[in-house]
Amino acid sequence: MDHSFSDTNPDAESALESLQESLGYRFQDVGLLALALSTLKQPLTPETAAARQRLEFLGDAAWNYALALAVFRAHPQGPPGDLTRRRAAWSSRGGLARLAKRLNLPIPSLAPVGPSQRVLAELLESVLGAIVEDGGFDAICALAARIIGQGGESAARPFVDAKSALQMAALARQEKLPSYRLIEKRGPAHHPTFRVAVTVRGPHGEIRMEAEGGSRQAAEQEAARLALLGLGEPDPPSHNIS
Repeated sequence: MDHSFSDTNPDAESALESLQESLGYRFQDVGLLALALSTLKQPLTPETAAARQRLEFLGDAAWNYALALAVFRAHPQGPPGDLTRRRAAWSSRGGLARLAKRLNLPIPSLAPVGPSQRVLAELLESVLGAIVEDGGFDAICALAARIIGQGGESAARPFVDAKSALQMAALARQEKLPSYRLIEKRGPAHHPTFRVAVTVRGPHGEIRMEAEGGSRQAAEQEAARLALLGLGEPDPPSHNIS
């Protein structure tokens, strides 16, 4: 199978060595790590693309479980909702993207502003899958424990936007996910105003909040913030989204 990361990058061997140091894991079969990073080399053969996607699938599932164990053991008195937030800090798309940068993963230059969170998250998931395939579940558990343990307060209380926090609150209560609906869009095209409503089920029945913003995303964030307050959840830090 053509999964060499090195045949298009003369510095790849050094990059792979540096990445293993960042991961704190030494691969027995470095070809698995090269396969995980093969998305950096385009185009991929169908066989290579499918094999890399299988690693991504494995990494996604294993990382969520490994993080859950690490958070559960690090916070023996933590309530379920708090544990869910701590796990999501590093398992959400944004969390995975932050971790990819923290671990200095080699990244593709797909756009002037760099790769998206989705690209970074999927790249890291494939690397995590390679770790599991190479060293078993204990290897990825060690990484999860290190990430949870090293972050201190910044990892324990990461930035989580209002929509993510509201979703996690619903999951912690085993309720349906929040539902957003655009109510109105008004104003000139160069300066529109969006009004949205969010509906979520709380402990005492359904909660519905409305909010406005300069974009639909900003309005949804504000509506989610209001819904969190209605649920009695902590108010997340404000975050301007235009």
